[in-house]
Amino acid sequence: MVTLRLTADVPINRQIVLTLPPEVPLGRADFVLTVESADRARKQPRTSLADWAEANAEHWGERVRSDDVEGFTGRRL
Repeated sequence: MVTLRLTADVPINRQIVLTLPPEVPLGRADFVLTVESADRARKQPRTSLADWAEANAEHWGERVRSDDVEGFTGRRL
């Protein structure tokens, strides 16, 4: 399988001509086209797992105590 990532400006007639590189085999082929919105395409990916964890962290407040942590990790805090 050959994977190609392309960026194109879609004209008003919505036609794009594509010439495939020589490593694409001849014969019948299946193509998958995914169109992202312009806003989503400009969004920068997260830079680290720490950034993701901070963005998705849940505030546990008083729901977890050190005794609870010891119960499922075996370590005392």
